[in-house]
Amino acid sequence: MAALIVENANLVARLLERAALHPEREAIVECHGTRTRRITFAGLADDVAARAADLRTRGCKPGDRVLIFVPMSIALYGVLLAVLHVGAVAVFVDAWADRRRLEAAVRRSRPRVFAGVTRAHLLRLLSPAVRAIPEAIWVRNASARSPASEPGTPPVPLSADAAALVTFTTGSTGTPKAAMRSHAFLWSQHLALSEHLRHAEADIDMPTLPVFVLENLASGVTSVLPDFDPRRPGEIDPARIHAQMTRERVTTSSGSPAFYQRLADWCAEHGERLPLRRLATGGAPVLPPLVRALRKVANEVQVVYGSTEAEPIAGIDAAEMLAAMEDESGGLQAGLCAGHEVSAIQLKLVRPHDGPLELDDRGWAAWEVASGEVGEVVVTGDHVLAGYLDDPEAERAHKVRDGARVWHRTGDAARRDALGRLWLMGRLQQRVRRSGVTWWPGPPELRALTEPGVRHAAYFGERDASLGEHAVLCVEHADGRLDTAAEARLRAAVAPSPVDRLRVLRRIPRDPRHASKTDLGALRQALLRD
Repeated sequence: MAALIVENANLVARLLERAALHPEREAIVECHGTRTRRITFAGLADDVAARAADLRTRGCKPGDRVLIFVPMSIALYGVLLAVLHVGAVAVFVDAWADRRRLEAAVRRSRPRVFAGVTRAHLLRLLSPAVRAIPEAIWVRNASARSPASEPGTPPVPLSADAAALVTFTTGSTGTPKAAMRSHAFLWSQHLALSEHLRHAEADIDMPTLPVFVLENLASGVTSVLPDFDPRRPGEIDPARIHAQMTRERVTTSSGSPAFYQRLADWCAEHGERLPLRRLATGGAPVLPPLVRALRKVANEVQVVYGSTEAEPIAGIDAAEMLAAMEDESGGLQAGLCAGHEVSAIQLKLVRPHDGPLELDDRGWAAWEVASGEVGEVVVTGDHVLAGYLDDPEAERAHKVRDGARVWHRTGDAARRDALGRLWLMGRLQQRVRRSGVTWWPGPPELRALTEPGVRHAAYFGERDASLGEHAVLCVEHADGRLDTAAEARLRAAVAPSPVDRLRVLRRIPRDPRHASKTDLGALRQALLRD
């Protein structure tokens, strides 16, 4: 592998090697209702070469940035890999970004080429920033393309630190952060994921997140793209997905908790099981009720903890997670057990701190918390993002320089148990500092879910003149209310965490990416309107 990096670190070179080993194996299967498209590894290699040749004729050169607006499809990976093939940089903006965030992302990334399906080109009519991009390409299906005009042209030789991918995260407030990934980063992420997911080459995988398709292509594993709208993982048609899994003989799957919640509920209702030997879920907190539900309908369930800047960080088998979280009296331990960190990462727990974190001559000794105490998760490794695109403010807030090494602050709080496993305690910014005592949101949110009918919970602080902050607990319940007895049980369940204000809602806003995490900004706005 080291020799390959020296000769050419371009990720496409590795994928073409895989295509040469298994040319007739299906690489990607794309389903939309009754229509199915398939492409082999050899076919994908030809398609990438043809698209790369087209990019070259348009003057696209190494280092140019290409803004891609193509839904999760065979065509998406043809375009993405063609961009990398010519040494250019692929730029992605979340599909749910509003016009203000889209234009901010375009100004930040300064793309030379816009590549999108026909519908995406409407953005050029609506957005002056997109319209100003010099070159525009209409992206069509792979099956409609002619053979490559330059089939023998190899991927552009690149150094390991050459930029490959820029993604913008919208979040709920503020300016989007641009995560810049190099070719070496993507390969390191592949190695970390492959060790953790343990795919066999004979597997047929259903990935719900685009980055996992790259992992499959690098492993020689077939990807069956789920028949759903990736922007709405919590609104899938579970009967259709289950039928697709069965029809395509899917053996493994990975995706967000909301996706599997729908599948687990449908399986329980219809007496079915998921036809998988293994599934992995993460990207948002994977809570015990979902883990229990999945264990009833799936053979093996793996829970993965990671973030946009570092995926994966840790993982645990579902059975071990549930066993760890039940104490001898049957109650819940404090926090969400995420297991041990993956071997490719180094992890520290540091003293909670709201401002930038800088090391002095004492190094980490001045920051690391004592054994068993709660601290912020900071990580470093080859698949941990070292910086952001032209954003020194974000780097100062989220990165820590340690000589030549860069550590990433996840913003997640956690503790370790006696076995060295990580227990997530919630987001650092959601901690409640009340009368000189810090209360973490994870434990009360988990305990609230033990009350019948509570589907989701959010615990956070609000300014208070006498307490510093008072504690707010919001719970989601279908009825939008709790009677006096249920409210008393809920308060007792979350104890000893204090609850100064309790709100019961029919729906707590979720993040758009995974439809699982609380969108705290939207929730606060909803409470103000109430």
